[in-house]
Amino acid sequence: MRIGVFFLAILLWSVAVPVQAQETTPSNSQTQTVCKVGVYLADLYDIDTRARRFGADIWAWSVCNNGKNALKAADWINAQDQVQSLEFNSATDFGLWSNQKITGHYRQPFDIRNYPFDRHTLRIVVEDSIDEASTLKYVADDRGSRVSPNLQVEGWDIKRFVVQTREEAFGTAFGDPARPDAQQTLYPHLEIVIDIERSDVWTFLKLVGPVYIASILTLLSFLMDDKDNEYLTPRLGVLGGVLFAIVLNMRSVQEMLGETNGLSLMDKTHLLSLALAVPATAAATAWTFLIRNGWDAARVLKSDRRFFFVGTGL
Repeated sequence: MRIGVFFLAILLWSVAVPVQAQETTPSNSQTQTVCKVGVYLADLYDIDTRARRFGADIWAWSVCNNGKNALKAADWINAQDQVQSLEFNSATDFGLWSNQKITGHYRQPFDIRNYPFDRHTLRIVVEDSIDEASTLKYVADDRGSRVSPNLQVEGWDIKRFVVQTREEAFGTAFGDPARPDAQQTLYPHLEIVIDIERSDVWTFLKLVGPVYIASILTLLSFLMDDKDNEYLTPRLGVLGGVLFAIVLNMRSVQEMLGETNGLSLMDKTHLLSLALAVPATAAATAWTFLIRNGWDAARVLKSDRRFFFVGTGL
């Protein structure tokens, strides 16, 4: 009798454990809120490479299965200033649908070393300010997220627009006393990514035009015939003005585009012009001294012709 009861208890336990496991698994999975997040880019403006920022008007929405408003708890990481308006919430069969218009400026590093052929990736970074990744998951609404067909950005072309989601790891528990030994925490992370390419050529031509004119004047100075020792002093004056114009224009470019790490294409253009104007000024100074000390003007003119062809090739 006891043996029968024993085997009956084992049989009941073996049946009860899988049932309990099945009941436990769904309840744990339901603790994580899933929010489908999308963005509509209505306007893009104030792309300022010098101030390292850009402005954008977007419509953002979320659909969360546990009644959460993901937009209300969102932390816009790189926002410099922001206005949120026209908030709308509605309970649906798929979860709480939240919608909001967001206008703001966002911090953005720019690499303009390849100006005017530069391309940039603008990012608007969002993280939840309350829930960790274990209790909240962002899912990108790829189908609904898009750019307004009427959007035109002066001086730029939009090449790509996408909403990306992932988990962001932080090497701290932010002082949580319940987890004093935690080495890192994970939070849901979302990025609005906009790839742009510069299309404004006229600004580049206006910036680089004085440099080319200065280089042409430098080359023309080698063709000045000075048989009677009349032009060397005016020639030095022209070359001095050329040097001043190149340095001044280089400063104007930096003020408009901002400082760069390393040499940019515009820096190389100005330095090449200086590499032509400085030797030309040095040569004119040397010719002035040599002619006044007995050199033949025809010999100087021959050397100037060589400098002209070398400088033109450069």
